[in-house]
Amino acid sequence: MTRSNLSVTPRTATGNGPNRRLRAGGTLPAVVYTKGKPPVAVNADPKAIVAHLKGPLGRNGSIDLTIEGEATPRMAIVQEYTVHPWKRTLEHVDFWEITPETVLTITVPFGPTGKSEAEKVGGKVRFTRDDLVVRCKAADVPAKINFDMATLPAGDHNITVSKVPMPSGVTPFFKHDFSVIQVYMAKSAADAAAEEAAKPVVKDAKKPAAKGAAPAAKAAAAPAAKKK
Repeated sequence: MTRSNLSVTPRTATGNGPNRRLRAGGTLPAVVYTKGKPPVAVNADPKAIVAHLKGPLGRNGSIDLTIEGEATPRMAIVQEYTVHPWKRTLEHVDFWEITPETVLTITVPFGPTGKSEAEKVGGKVRFTRDDLVVRCKAADVPAKINFDMATLPAGDHNITVSKVPMPSGVTPFFKHDFSVIQVYMAKSAADAAAEEAAKPVVKDAKKPAAKGAAPAAKAAAAPAAKKK
């Protein structure tokens, strides 16, 4: 696992006014949080943060965070960040110090690879999620979780999150075992015809005779008029 390297400097002035001045000068206000220790307010390089967030692991990637005045870098991740509502520039970043043994709960992209047998004959596939919440240590963070569709034989399938193979050291995190992939086989012409033939036949209701019209049977039975 490759970690990003980031150097930051401590700051004493905090609050909206000082933070606005920092951003106007091209510096990003940030805070480093550590369990059991007071938070440390720092100044960071926004370009370095953006480069880290655009890396292969995004915000899930770990950082060697060097705080000016400290001899040893801290291992950290980006816990939260905010952006300007329309400029879309970084406004603030929160770092969370971790250790190699810290178990992280993170959101990872999720998607398919290959084609299932059902798709090859015209079947349909529906993915209900494009990301999954997982738990793992920093060294095991995956860039993406892929599901190999080629492993599915022909037929209908409902794949739940517990059935998705996970990389080594990674476990899915969920309360209820929800569906993530649904596969539907295409109906053959024979199946469609059989289904149509199995439908019940609905007969048309008899139409009532027009008012004033004598039934044909009675008309035929009426005697001919006698000649005088």
